Amino acid sequence: MKHVSQWIARMVLALGMLLGACSPAATPAPAVAAGAELDSAVNRFLSGMQDYNVLRMGDLAEMLTQDPAPFLLDVRELSEVEANGYIPGAVVIPLRELPDHLNMLPAFDQAVVSYSGGGWRCTIAMTALGMLGWQQVLSLQDDSFGGYREGGNEVAAGLPAAGVPLDAAHPDPALVKAIHAMFSGLPSTWGAITAQGLANELGQNPGLILFDARTQAEIDLKGQIEGENSLTIPIEEIVARRNEWPADRDAPIVVYSGSGHRGSMVMTILRTYGYSDVRSLWGGLGAWVEAGYPAAGLPTP
Repeated sequence: MKHVSQWIARMVLALGMLLGACSPAATPAPAVAAGAELDSAVNRFLSGMQDYNVLRMGDLAEMLTQDPAPFLLDVRELSEVEANGYIPGAVVIPLRELPDHLNMLPAFDQAVVSYSGGGWRCTIAMTALGMLGWQQVLSLQDDSFGGYREGGNEVAAGLPAAGVPLDAAHPDPALVKAIHAMFSGLPSTWGAITAQGLANELGQNPGLILFDARTQAEIDLKGQIEGENSLTIPIEEIVARRNEWPADRDAPIVVYSGSGHRGSMVMTILRTYGYSDVRSLWGGLGAWVEAGYPAAGLPTP
């Protein structure tokens, strides 16, 4: 009888351990410090922005004459660079490989100009580097390298020499890990969706969440894209209003802004927080209206 009692006791203990291992309490909760650390990194980046870190083509020419000149970061694929050339002096690090080569970048306080084929990927790069701690990363717009070349500026042929490791900045490893995961999860389209693509999806997927990253003043002036599930948070307030973000991190989200620049910034930020299905409207509300789609909420003439 004693042996039977011991056997039963062992079985009860084993069952308790098994149930405990399967219970939700056995799954580690996301570390609050990690979330707070990311909040701090995003807020630091956003508070340091000037004109959303957009660099116009005319201002680039002036920057290139400065001493020291800015660090030129080309985030296109090597095949694009080889076919179309590059801005002399640039270091080429394809966007998806950027977190693996942060040692090639300058100190946190040195000016960095990021450029790509048309201005999309360099905005993603700028946002990621800003969250990692680089303080003066600008995104070359006005069609980025395409506009630079079409403007008759000097273009170097072929591929530049490999960059030299500078080891000048040392971002937080936990933030690097989050940025690395974000880049790994980017689709082949780099998260872009066209106005026509968005219109089609709004008709087919009522669960799609529209995220407007503009200010209320802009919305009052230009209207909004109408959808069953809409969320309006200006990019400047995105962290302060994190409790308004969708609870489901796999929810389909399309972010938009006026021209698409802030939309791709917010897309990058949300993906860094672990949202897996976030895209940004190419060309923003301007492209939506230009394609013939309506903007809701405009005052009646």
